[in-house]
Amino acid sequence: INLTGNSCTACLNLPPTASISGTGTICASQNTTLTATGGITYAWSSGQTTAVITVNPAVTTTYTVTVTGTLGCTGTATKVVTVNNVTPGTVAADQTICSGGDPAAFTVQVAATGSGTLTYQWQSSTTSCAAAFSDIAGATSATYDVPSGLATTTYYRRVVTSTFNGVPCTANSNCITVTINNVTPGTVAADQAICL
Repeated sequence: INLTGNSCTACLNLPPTASISGTGTICASQNTTLTATGGITYAWSSGQTTAVITVNPAVTTTYTVTVTGTLGCTGTATKVVTVNNVTPGTVAADQTICSGGDPAAFTVQVAATGSGTLTYQWQSSTTSCAAAFSDIAGATSATYDVPSGLATTTYYRRVVTSTFNGVPCTANSNCITVTINNVTPGTVAADQAICL
């Protein structure tokens, strides 16, 4: 209330309407940008003082911003950033077979985990455990049985996808190597005739 001479003026300063926009679900180790509106200055629970901040939480985290309007009143808003964690688990096992043989089915040693619904895709490579993987059609179970007839050393891995709040996050399992033990018989010589 301001008093000037014989007059009295009352001013009602409504608090600003604070809001936060930005992605609410991210994969582990990803960044997301949060944007606050509604004021002229901003103070975040994470310590930043700009309207737009970039965060990289390791776990699901709630961010609060306090915005200050032109007349000094404040308002607050919160935003939960959910981290969709996924671990690929462990599959087994390396093996050696004869060319054209039938590898033993791959099994789960440690189960995959994730914040959301888990799906699987097996991949193979004939290059190495580090490159040139491609999806195996129809191989979408937690385990996989390679068809018989394998003639080339081949590398396998399982891609695990956790889908949470519509956001898919993936992780690759360990690599399984199926080594082909090639053997060639060579030739022996020679036909011959002998006297009786």
